Amino acid sequence: MEHPVLYLARVTKFLDGIIEEHGHYLFMGFVFLCIAFLIWMLTRRRTRPVHDISVVILPLGHAPRREHEPEPVLFRETSDF
Repeated sequence: MEHPVLYLARVTKFLDGIIEEHGHYLFMGFVFLCIAFLIWMLTRRRTRPVHDISVVILPLGHAPRREHEPEPVLFRETSDF
C-alpha cells in the first residue's frame, strides 16, 4: 500500500501538466463561464421578493478606559525664556 502523499503527488503532477499544456484554454474557458454566470445571476427572475433586513447591534460591554498620555516636551509651556 502506498502512502497517501504519493497519490497526492501524482494528482498534482497531472494537474500541473494539464495547466502547463492547456492553461490558456482553461483560463479563457473559466472567463467565459464566469461571465455567463454573472449574466445569469443579474438577469434571472427572483422567486421570492427581497425583504429588508434589520440589524441589531448589541454592546458587549464598556470600552476599556485609557490613561491619558503625557504631552510631548515640545508642546509644553516652559518658563525658561
